[in-house]
Amino acid sequence: MDKMRLWGLFGCALLGGATYAADVPDIKAGLWATTTTSGDAQLPSVTASMCSSTALLQTLVDQRLKGPNHPCKRINATHSGTTITELSECKFGDTVTKSKSVTVVTGNTAVHTEIRQEGNSSVIVSDSKYVGACPAGMQLGDFVADNGMKANILHPESATPPPKTP
Repeated sequence: MDKMRLWGLFGCALLGGATYAADVPDIKAGLWATTTTSGDAQLPSVTASMCSSTALLQTLVDQRLKGPNHPCKRINATHSGTTITELSECKFGDTVTKSKSVTVVTGNTAVHTEIRQEGNSSVIVSDSKYVGACPAGMQLGDFVADNGMKANILHPESATPPPKTP
């Protein structure tokens, strides 16, 4: 899977749980494991671990909503109990797509998100679970994908490709 697809799927997983800026889920700080799948059979599921916190999620939401070059904008967001629903619109060149994400937060240790693009039957599903303290040497935003790719979500330029297999 190329780096852009990984970033796209992992970004959906991360931001799905942090869609509603005024009400970012209060998650337990530490290491989170996320598995993201798409309805596209050609794209395998992606599993990654990331050192995260509520403050990090808030930073990501702020960057997403206030970044001048971000192609997406929020149309509507609602919060009802443990469910957060967001409608958004993204513009890539002349193409505009709308999507709906539904996030269910369980306590402060699990987040389930489903994202469906308007007019598309496939859905991106992301499940994140708290797994413990961040390992020594990991800082907030550091993540490692199942293919060995490493990066810090706040500094995408830090990405290192997965190790080459012999």
